[in-house]
Amino acid sequence: MIHSLTKFINGSSDTVGGVVCGTQDFIDSLRNVNDGASMLLGSTMDSLRSASVLKNLRTLHIRMQQHSLNASYLAEKFEQDGLKTVYPGLASHPSHDLFKSMMNEKYGFGGMLTIDVGSLDKANELMEMMQKKNLGYLAVSLGFYKTLFSAPGSSTSSEIPEEEQEAMGLSDGLIRFSIGLDADIERTYQMMKDCMLELHILEDLEVV
Repeated sequence: MIHSLTKFINGSSDTVGGVVCGTQDFIDSLRNVNDGASMLLGSTMDSLRSASVLKNLRTLHIRMQQHSLNASYLAEKFEQDGLKTVYPGLASHPSHDLFKSMMNEKYGFGGMLTIDVGSLDKANELMEMMQKKNLGYLAVSLGFYKTLFSAPGSSTSSEIPEEEQEAMGLSDGLIRFSIGLDADIERTYQMMKDCMLELHILEDLEVV
């Protein structure tokens, strides 16, 4: 198995790295000094980066609890507001039961969610306003301590043909959130909702 260290595991958006997981025999074959792929391709991390990832790995369990708690709160609120919200922790998610059967209840359903605000213009306006209000950053990474957001249809997934994007539900107004470690997620939600009201994404809704 190949897994990214760059996102949630490192959690600082300051290192690019990955890890290969397997049996000891397989790992030994990769490190073989004569013909091992890792030896030939030069994929060994430098000691400073390795130490940094290891240091951050020790707080992964605490961080994931907060990422999941915050994402779950926002997803429920956004859905209640009438936004099309996709998050595996919501009962409306088509694979909710499957996720629930596999998840570790202590760590929740993760920190990733999407909402659809109707158009790319609205998505960009909302993300820019949220960034100005210090609610997060316009960025395509995941797992940072602050919330990150992007419009995948015009960024990370822009190379996917339009008909395939439509088939998978990747609309122009889709915003992908990697929810951060906010200590007061209720305040964060209210500020995000205020932005949506100001931009008329949420029409005629009473601020609560």
